[in-house]
Amino acid sequence: MYFRGVYFCLLILIAIAAGRCTISDPKEFGIYLLRDDIPTDQFQAADLNNLELLDKPVISTADIISYSQATHAIELEKDAYQRIQDLFHLPVDVDGMPFVISVGGEPVYGGAFWTPASSLIFDGVTIMEPFTSDSAIIRLELGYPSTNIVSGIDPRSDARIMETLEAAGKLR
Repeated sequence: MYFRGVYFCLLILIAIAAGRCTISDPKEFGIYLLRDDIPTDQFQAADLNNLELLDKPVISTADIISYSQATHAIELEKDAYQRIQDLFHLPVDVDGMPFVISVGGEPVYGGAFWTPASSLIFDGVTIMEPFTSDSAIIRLELGYPSTNIVSGIDPRSDARIMETLEAAGKLR
């Protein structure tokens, strides 16, 4: 009888704890780095749902001051902007550093952090290396070195992203 009571209490505690745990906030925007180092050309062909991402995003909704829907410019908090600058260390990785943009833990699209020191072409979304500390703005650009090389659709205005950022009061 005693063991049934302990067992029952344990089940209650597990149920309470499980109810408080959430996998991911359905309204959370995030830019994640990959757990494994994958060349950008392989990343572009990969299924985003099969990639392992780092547990913590490099940029989250809380890091964003504003997001321009027209230009896809993201104004960041100073510490978040510094994290982006810190990604670009010497020697410069000229073939990019893949990232995944997600909403509520679900991948929406991928891209790559890119440096203007690169002579390689990238058919996707890039976040260019930030040089200035005068502003804390990064931009989700389409294609490198220009938008003319992009062959697919532009994923940056995905409704899930815009709705999430609007609900958080970040969209302008």
